[in-house]
Amino acid sequence: MKTEISKIIILFVFLLSLLISIPPTGASYSFEGIPLTPDAQGTFQGEVYIDGGHGLAFPPYSENFSVPDGTVRWARLYIGVWGGTENYEGWVQPKFNGQKLEQLPLAGVNDESKDVYCAGHGVYWVSYDVSNITKNGKNMVNVLTSKGEPGNKLDGRVYGAVLAAACENKKASTVSYQLLSGNVNLHGKGWSGTLANSNDVTNVNFSCGQALSSKDAANLSVVYLTGTKGLPDYLEFNGKMLGTSPKNLSEKYGENVRDVADEISNDAYGGEGPISRYFDIESFNVLDYLQANNSAAFLRGIDMNGDGEIDEQEGEDYLHPVLAALILTSKDTASVLPDLYPEMNASENELVDGTPAKVSFTINNPGGICDQNCTVSFRVDGNEVSTIPIQMTASGVYSSSISWPAVKGKHLLELSVNPKNSINESNNENNACALNVNVKSKPDLSVSLGDPVKIETKTEAASSSIICLSFLSILGSRRKKPILLLLLAVFLIMALSGCVEESHATEKNCYSIPVKIVNNGEASARNFDVNISLDGKSVTVLNIPELAGQKTIVNDIQVETLSGEHTIKAKVDENNHIIESDDDNNEFEASRNFT
Repeated sequence: MKTEISKIIILFVFLLSLLISIPPTGASYSFEGIPLTPDAQGTFQGEVYIDGGHGLAFPPYSENFSVPDGTVRWARLYIGVWGGTENYEGWVQPKFNGQKLEQLPLAGVNDESKDVYCAGHGVYWVSYDVSNITKNGKNMVNVLTSKGEPGNKLDGRVYGAVLAAACENKKASTVSYQLLSGNVNLHGKGWSGTLANSNDVTNVNFSCGQALSSKDAANLSVVYLTGTKGLPDYLEFNGKMLGTSPKNLSEKYGENVRDVADEISNDAYGGEGPISRYFDIESFNVLDYLQANNSAAFLRGIDMNGDGEIDEQEGEDYLHPVLAALILTSKDTASVLPDLYPEMNASENELVDGTPAKVSFTINNPGGICDQNCTVSFRVDGNEVSTIPIQMTASGVYSSSISWPAVKGKHLLELSVNPKNSINESNNENNACALNVNVKSKPDLSVSLGDPVKIETKTEAASSSIICLSFLSILGSRRKKPILLLLLAVFLIMALSGCVEESHATEKNCYSIPVKIVNNGEASARNFDVNISLDGKSVTVLNIPELAGQKTIVNDIQVETLSGEHTIKAKVDENNHIIESDDDNNEFEASRNFT
């Protein structure tokens, strides 16, 4: 009876874990940056407002916005902050329309906040949902950072502030749009030329406008951080180069050169705009370049001299595209229904047997505005294991994740939105998506130590030193130095000739010992230590960033000790950082003869 009750409890806990939909985790720091992904999208009558500025400056940093008429359906505030390096930490806190917003930590390499994107050497792009406090007409933000706070090292200057808002107005034209946000670090070999690789281009794809019967206008808005005037950079839309050639560069490089991120905002077509240090916001008319599927490419430079590299005069050293929005306008004002479709992904690192795997998903709505409740159905291998209630928002993007107790083997994951058709949509055929996953067995680490090999040391230098001292002593005696120098000379010569007994018996030697580390499991083991000791005393700790499944690595360590028998010991993952299938084979100990 007790056994049956236990089984019921275990089954209940298992099913409960499947029902839990957890919010997305934070955006981890990445030197290369975070790709631009949808923050908002949809189709409605009205206007999408995007504006901001005004360039790098010390806090308190203020910016004004003028939001058009209409009902504000959603709004996001974006702020760029310079950290100084990725190793400094601090905070940012804006006050928007007189209301203090959350103080967000700027933690650099330790960043885990879902609303903070940190890339490169401490370039931050931070976002806030201000839908409920954005108003028509004048809006104002005041930004404070930890700059000036006792003990603070964060640079804390603000690059700029940007407000994006959707204003619904039944008297206006229909717009279909998609706004992407992220923080990509386009870079060369670095200011000192020591970076191992370069990151020259990033591409973004747009999926909007399918609901429009006609398109009368099309604008691409972009925002950059860290751009420098006088260094070329380029923006392409569907393969077409945007912008105009600046005079200061065209005379040197020709009419095809561009400098979009030139620290002057709103000068995309060559006109005058406000100076905005290390910050650029631009808008381009792309109606003539529209295709069925649209994309943009941000290029930090172009190899103009054909030497195979983008040198410091051919492109930006560092350039951070952080926002891109495609806004299509149609005079057709026919009502548009919502169009929900899901996307799903699971990191390979999460797919380990017996470990809760995070399956991330996004419900998209590029159609008419929908802010209703609906459900999401999650299936594994054809069996429905959970039904999750969600509420779509006017921004047209709902992101979350499901915790799934992964089981070894290949599985088919399926996700469907609005399975009971409670929301009237323009297309019900795209309401489901599928993902094939392979869940690997846990890592299984083991370690062993090979035979020590003596590293021969050169003795010529020591002998030469003794001979040198001997001759100096004799030379000193010839110059009538004290008698002690003569005695020193005699002693050294006797030592060289073997007349004085040497104490080599207590001399330590240097030995090389091979350390063999094996992962017999299928999943990778990441960031673990191997502790090595000699006769019970620790001699070194090896840190292994990653060891793939079914792989072996051998590292050589060096120790100094007396010749003879010694006990050597190695233990892998002593603190049990790695969840393994077998922890009993993590230690090796043996007696070895050091000769």
